[in-house]
Amino acid sequence: RNGIYPLMNFAVSRPLALPRALSQPQEDPQKAKTPTPEPFDVETRKVVQMQCNMELNEDKSQWHLTLLLILEDKLHRQLSYDLLPTDNSKDLATELVHYGFIHEDDCEKLAAFLESAFHKHRSQA
Repeated sequence: RNGIYPLMNFAVSRPLALPRALSQPQEDPQKAKTPTPEPFDVETRKVVQMQCNMELNEDKSQWHLTLLLILEDKLHRQLSYDLLPTDNSKDLATELVHYGFIHEDDCEKLAAFLESAFHKHRSQA
């Protein structure tokens, strides 16, 4: 009958004090300084089909890689990356395993696939 105002009548006249800890536990300074790396999910599905496309950027100075992976459960995973001159297929495949994009067993297969794609596209350019 009085709207929300009766709810205000139930408020405590002074705030309750929270109990304080006597002392803060000391942390090991080395543990506090070094951040723990975030765990990455491990990919359990294997790649059943791979497609790769490489194109030169507009200024013709760098290759752009688009990789389409089809996994066992028919999931399509499309990844793109601007290749650096120092990149190689083995390191790229290992990085994809590390970040959980492909199964560890597919690393060698993907590295070989990328290596053949690199040779094919770079020889055409």
